[in-house]
Amino acid sequence: MNRLLVFIMTVCFCFSNLIRAHAQQNTITGTVKNGASGDALAGVNVLVKGTQSGTQTDDKGEFSIKVKNENTTLVFSYVGYKSQEVKVGNQNVINVNLELEVAILDQVVVVGYGTQKSKDLTAPVVTIKNEEITKQPVSNALNALQGKVAGVMISTDGKPGGAPTMLIRGVGSVRGAVSPLYIVDEVFMDDVSSISPSDIESVTILKDASSCAIYGVRAANGVVIITTKKGTKNRPAKVSYNGYVGVQSITNKMPLVGSKQYVQLINEKMYSAFLRDTSKGTYSPFDPANYPTSTNWYDELLRNGFMQNHDLSVTGGSEKSAYYFGVGLFTQDGLVKKNDYTRFSLRGSHDITINKYVKTGYSLTLSTWQENAPADVLTRIHIIPPVFAPKDAQGNFTNPLESGFGIFANPSAVIEYNNSLNKNIRGLMNLYLEVKPIRNLTLKTSFTPDFKTTNSSIYVPKYWVSSAQYDTVAHLTKESNYNLNYVWDNTATYETRIEEHRIKAMVGFSAVHNSGELLRAVGTGVPDFTDATHYIDLGDKTGYSVVNYPYDKISALSYFGRVQYSFKERYLATATLRRDGSSKFPSDSRWGTFPSVGLGWIISDESFMKKVRGIDFLKARASWGKLGNDKIPQNAYTLTANTDARYSAIFGPYGSNVVSPGANITTAVQPRLKWEIVEESDAGVEAAFLRSRLNVTADYYHRLTRNAIFDVTLIGSSGASGTVLDNNADILNQGFEFTASWADNISNKFSYRIGANLTTINNRVQKLKNGTLPINDGDVVNGNLATYTQQGHPIGEFWVYQVDGIFQNFNDVHAYKNDKGVEYMPNAVPGDFKYKDINGDGVIDRKDRVTVGSYIPKITYGFNIGINYNSFDLSADFQGVAGNKIYNKKRANRFGNESYDADFYNHSWHGEGTSNTYPNADISGGLNAYPNTFFVESGSYFRIRNIQLGYTMPNALTKKIGIERLRFFVTSQNPFTYFKYNGVSPEITGGTATTMGIDNGVYPLSRTTTFGVNVNF
Repeated sequence: MNRLLVFIMTVCFCFSNLIRAHAQQNTITGTVKNGASGDALAGVNVLVKGTQSGTQTDDKGEFSIKVKNENTTLVFSYVGYKSQEVKVGNQNVINVNLELEVAILDQVVVVGYGTQKSKDLTAPVVTIKNEEITKQPVSNALNALQGKVAGVMISTDGKPGGAPTMLIRGVGSVRGAVSPLYIVDEVFMDDVSSISPSDIESVTILKDASSCAIYGVRAANGVVIITTKKGTKNRPAKVSYNGYVGVQSITNKMPLVGSKQYVQLINEKMYSAFLRDTSKGTYSPFDPANYPTSTNWYDELLRNGFMQNHDLSVTGGSEKSAYYFGVGLFTQDGLVKKNDYTRFSLRGSHDITINKYVKTGYSLTLSTWQENAPADVLTRIHIIPPVFAPKDAQGNFTNPLESGFGIFANPSAVIEYNNSLNKNIRGLMNLYLEVKPIRNLTLKTSFTPDFKTTNSSIYVPKYWVSSAQYDTVAHLTKESNYNLNYVWDNTATYETRIEEHRIKAMVGFSAVHNSGELLRAVGTGVPDFTDATHYIDLGDKTGYSVVNYPYDKISALSYFGRVQYSFKERYLATATLRRDGSSKFPSDSRWGTFPSVGLGWIISDESFMKKVRGIDFLKARASWGKLGNDKIPQNAYTLTANTDARYSAIFGPYGSNVVSPGANITTAVQPRLKWEIVEESDAGVEAAFLRSRLNVTADYYHRLTRNAIFDVTLIGSSGASGTVLDNNADILNQGFEFTASWADNISNKFSYRIGANLTTINNRVQKLKNGTLPINDGDVVNGNLATYTQQGHPIGEFWVYQVDGIFQNFNDVHAYKNDKGVEYMPNAVPGDFKYKDINGDGVIDRKDRVTVGSYIPKITYGFNIGINYNSFDLSADFQGVAGNKIYNKKRANRFGNESYDADFYNHSWHGEGTSNTYPNADISGGLNAYPNTFFVESGSYFRIRNIQLGYTMPNALTKKIGIERLRFFVTSQNPFTYFKYNGVSPEITGGTATTMGIDNGVYPLSRTTTFGVNVNF
């Protein structure tokens, strides 16, 4: 009985507690609206603070949620709006009005060795988030930035895994590299191709000397800071998958001539050559009927390419730790046959808060990638005659020499017999320890090693196609290349507020080390190339050689400091100082000091602005700074002796002919070489209008490179040969940058955004050192140089003869005379270029060359749109450049009976009266080969960069299958590019500042269509 009573009382007690607990759970209802328009907001997250328990508002903006007691706090959050917290108390109905978030004020951006709110910035700094980067199917994240940032010009390389050329505010260096400094998780890098775009959280671009000064010597061309993803504290594990598959196809395929047109042009070429010198024999044309084969080498050598990308990640955290782990696979088939690229990456990070004083963590990125490099066929496509097939009826490669048109290699055999494989491994780690010994003071040390190994193999088997294309023994060339780089940073940051004064000061020092080694071996007689046989020792034991190339070991130590000051949250100042030393300069100029300062004024916070309607934010800022550049060869100032010299009958008896060893000096150096200094000023305005729907930024920049370092040719009387490296010029880049965006929510179902940017660039050599001759560079054909860098003009400007028409007959040739009756071009034949006597001296020579622009555009621009309607989203990006030039070297680079493009055939001179703009088929014969205005074409283009359509499944459906978010999308990249240039692409990557924009065959543009999915569990 007692047991029964106890049992009944226990059941009653538990039941009463259950009723009491249930009774204590209050149901809270309410509506969430746009505070400005009053429209209901659907999809607003309503969470119980400190938990993952919550709900979302419905289509009417209404919600219902159960809470335990009156001490509960609800958190309302929605993209594009400021989050709001409301304590429940004794309320049963809670209505909330969310305010639009002013992104320009609250966005936290990465600056050197720290972060800042956009509101407090005194320099032009731009951040691109992961969402914008991953919208485009690219292997290199920098390609996704094309057209998105004012002041940044990016030329893409269509090759799989290829690195784009990136210029920030023009070109300021002649001899040194023109690319910016890339910093990935505090590691200095020259290339970020190994980083998967999906692992990137944000990309921040520091554009002016003030913002870059904290990085000193390596930041002269700007800085790109890449921050990879990390975990989030107090968040349960979240699994995400992002992937896509797609197909690439060539766009803007350049039509080439067929066999009939080719034979006609070759006959015309031969006839023109015969007229130039009739003493060489008779003119014997080819019969087109003997060449029935017509091969389109684009179709034979190129293909459509498959690409895919898969990324899987896990992120989360507890109260004292946060973690992120990800794995990615990217593969891409190049447009050129046998050109494939594969990258596998692992990424992890873990941040641990030991206590309120100590925090530590690490991040690790490990990438391995391999590529079958394309054979040299892109240039050959344009020059190989179409009169022979790749293979004969028996399947053997055709001998091009049998066609009788000259010495050519069969490009299909080039692809078949040249096997090139590069295997790479790169490891990047960041270890840090952060200590807060006292209030407001943070000490941080971080160590970031970066290693890379590359193993490459080039194998050519024993084969025979023709007497000009064969290998009598199999050759295998192998290279092993490693590079080790590490950075050790140490900083102390103190932040305090004294009434209306806010101060943040940081000091630190950084140690950098870089070293590496290259080992190359060449062997012969190696068996057929497979993974099991590509070893040199399997070949001829006596037919190999080994060469070891040690790299320069570079170590540097730098000291830096920065103070950020704010008064009344509207008067801003930033001052930076960095002290850098470089062993690349002589001891008396080895150290450089680089200061900068930035000022800002938030005008909209002034009392006189409170009554001004429509202006939500208005800030004026100005900055100035200096940067050093040491991107020159090691020991460039050290004079070396030639120890191979031999002296006869000098140290021995007279007439003995004794040869004695010795040394002499045959080169020259500048022992007083100084730093190349970039000095830049910037003035800008940032504003937000109409409830922050309209955001505008405008900047003027003046970027002057003083004492630019480059080679100058030595005069013969100096006793030395070659060139000498010296400080020879001042180079100016100046212009304006404009950025504007508009975003609005029309209703809870429909929102849209529009953005645009435009940059003007004026690049010129401000001053040349006394005695320094202009730089003539850019070999285009037969040793002719096409670029000229001189005072008052852009770097690498094209310098050519002015074409003034085409000679129609010999009467035209003989009638073209100077004032003294002397023929200008007596050796010309009908169909040749007629060059203009620019200076009027009666002679056509290099003094008559004219400057016609450079590859540096005068204007770059981009704009984008985005639309969200219910569960659908649509975005599109557009970009372009204007005012730049390209030299069409592939048309001019002719040494025999190379082929032609169809445009040339359709417009070239075929006889008297047929053309006064295009020459005869002997396009490189006689004076036609001289660099001239015909070969310089417009590089302007307009492109639809990317279009993406997405669909996100409603939450009600995804929750039923245990998925947090599910989105499908289809993307079209580069669906259309408009340009007038006679080539496959108006983007010419590579080259130095004085050789940019010369096209001798570039990787063609491709159109990419992909289908993908984003899943969060």
